[in-house]
Amino acid sequence: MRASSFRSSALPRLALVAGSILAAACESAPKPPEPGAAATAASIAEAPAEPPKPKGMPELLVDSMGPYLGQRVDLAQKDGAEKLAKAIRALPIEGKPVTLLADKRAKPSAVAAVVTELGAAGAPKVIIKTDGRDDLPKEITVVPEGRVSKPPACAVSTMVLKDLATAIWPFGGGMGKRQRKGLAGPDLSHTGEQLTKDIAACSATVAFFSADDEVPWEMAHNLAGTVIASDAKKKLDTLVLLRAAPVAGRPVQLGGG
Repeated sequence: MRASSFRSSALPRLALVAGSILAAACESAPKPPEPGAAATAASIAEAPAEPPKPKGMPELLVDSMGPYLGQRVDLAQKDGAEKLAKAIRALPIEGKPVTLLADKRAKPSAVAAVVTELGAAGAPKVIIKTDGRDDLPKEITVVPEGRVSKPPACAVSTMVLKDLATAIWPFGGGMGKRQRKGLAGPDLSHTGEQLTKDIAACSATVAFFSADDEVPWEMAHNLAGTVIASDAKKKLDTLVLLRAAPVAGRPVQLGGG
C-alpha cells in the first residue's frame, strides 16, 4: 500500500518537471526568420552601390592611355563615358578647383572629357599642368564648358588643326584667320600676334580653345598658353576648353553639339 501510494503521488510531480524542461527548451530555441527577411537581405547585398568617396583627392592624370583617376578609365569602351562620370562623382570635389595632370601625349578629347565631368560634379575651375614649352605657362586654369553660357559672338575661338596649322575665328562664326604650321609644330608666334588683335577688338572676357584629336595635348596646352600671353590688357578671366573640337569658322556649339 505504501509503495503504490508513493508511485501515485510521484507521477504528477514528474510530469510537472518534464513539462517545465520542455517549455524552457522551446523558449531557448532560435526563432525562424520572418518570411521575406532573407530575400530582402539578399536584394540589398546585390544592389549596386556608388563607389565610396576617397578621404582625400587622389592624383588625377590623363596620359596617352586615357584618364587615371585612382582607377583607369578606358574611354574607348562602350561604357567608358559612364564609368568616367561615375569615377568623378566619387571624388571629394566639394565645389573647389581641381588640379589635373595632363601628359603631353594625351588626347585632347580625353583631357576635355575629364574637365567637362569635373565641372558637372561641382568643380568651378580645373588647373591643368603640362610640361610644355619653357616660354609658355606650364599651368593653365580652365573653366568647364558647362559653366559658361551666352558669351559675346565676338569672343575669340582658336584651335590647332590636324595639319598643325592654327585657326582663329569669332565664337558666333564668321571669317577666321589661319596660320600655317611652323618648323616643329604650330606657328605660335604669328598666331599670338593675331590673337592679341582679336582679343583687344572684342569686349568679351572669355576665350575658347581646342585641338583636333589627331594632335597631342601638348599642342592644345601651348595654344592656351599663347592665348593667355596674347591678352595684352589682361581682361580675359575665363578660358574654356571645349568638350568637342569645333569646325573652324562655324559658330561654336556649347555642350558638344
